[in-house]
Amino acid sequence: MEFLTVLKERGLKATPQRVAVLRELGKKTHPTMEEIYIGIREENPTISLATVYKNVNLLKEKGMVIEINIPNGKMRYDYLARPHIHLVCKSCNCIEDLDYDENLLNFQNILEKSKGVVIDRLDVIASVESCSSCK
Repeated sequence: MEFLTVLKERGLKATPQRVAVLRELGKKTHPTMEEIYIGIREENPTISLATVYKNVNLLKEKGMVIEINIPNGKMRYDYLARPHIHLVCKSCNCIEDLDYDENLLNFQNILEKSKGVVIDRLDVIASVESCSSCK
């Protein structure tokens, strides 16, 4: 299972709760914390909301999960299996995943050279007034 390997690579124990959070994030597109909790409870009815919060926050700290702030909405979460951009619509709160292109990767290289750092992860959230879903 991919999640077990990824957790171990990040120096984390592959607890059932962490695997359940990652599995749920893999099933859903940008769920809220409550949606993650409800999904996990279907298979593990004894898990608490506090445990889900704790594990999501730990996975976020380790760079495996990203928090997406939706204007006038609840935070959404995403498993970062691959680097990508989040296009967030202010009108309908739709979130679309877009792959990086060469320009963004080149920009990251320029930033690293100019600042003398290595960027572990580049989080890009692009906000739009309206999207193709709500037009």
